[in-house]
Amino acid sequence: MDKLSKLKELIKKDRELRLLLDKANTVMIKRLDYNDHGRVHAKIVAQNTQKLASLLKDKLTLPKEGFTYQDSKVVLYLAAYLHDIGCSVMRDQHELFSVILGRPIAERMLKRIYGYKGIALLPMVMECVVGHMGNYEVTSTEAGILAVADACDMTKGRARIPFEIGKRDIHEYSAMAINKVEIVKGSKKPVKIRVEMENSAGVFQVELLETKIKFGKLKDYVEVEYHNLEDNYTEED
Repeated sequence: MDKLSKLKELIKKDRELRLLLDKANTVMIKRLDYNDHGRVHAKIVAQNTQKLASLLKDKLTLPKEGFTYQDSKVVLYLAAYLHDIGCSVMRDQHELFSVILGRPIAERMLKRIYGYKGIALLPMVMECVVGHMGNYEVTSTEAGILAVADACDMTKGRARIPFEIGKRDIHEYSAMAINKVEIVKGSKKPVKIRVEMENSAGVFQVELLETKIKFGKLKDYVEVEYHNLEDNYTEED
């Protein structure tokens, strides 16, 4: 079994991580009427990181520092599952709480996969987690990837619960306008993110995505294309 497959098995069986993800949704959905920050969101973000890593394989930081492409994928997948567990405490500065709660989990899993050598990957996992909101400067491509992967989970499915219980703000209206997000090979840049929206409210989500791309220093590698079905309008960055 390869390292990424081992990690997926560890995540699948980890009760502590599962409880923290569920508690994050208790706080975000039930208390604050926000969108999903639990297991489904974590899985989608983890999958997004793998797509982005495969398209940005020659841009990754870890392989340039004596590690491997698969090590980058392990770091990204693990960070994706840890990045929002701090929401179980509170939303404000939740990325800091995610580091506090996530460090022992990450350390335990990395040791299971790599032995004590896995601790060398711990700092980047933490960088990815603490940097995903764009409040702290990041220095690795992997950290930029997690921020973008997080922003790509913006379709109406994620906003469905708060919308159904009556929350109405720009975040919910804009997310409800997004039908589909695709991460594919780009023509001008290595990555193209295609967004299909029902109306112009979805532009707010696209702007958030573009902010994360710029923050993560991926502007030279990622292009965004969105299609507004209401106006039959397509635009590329």
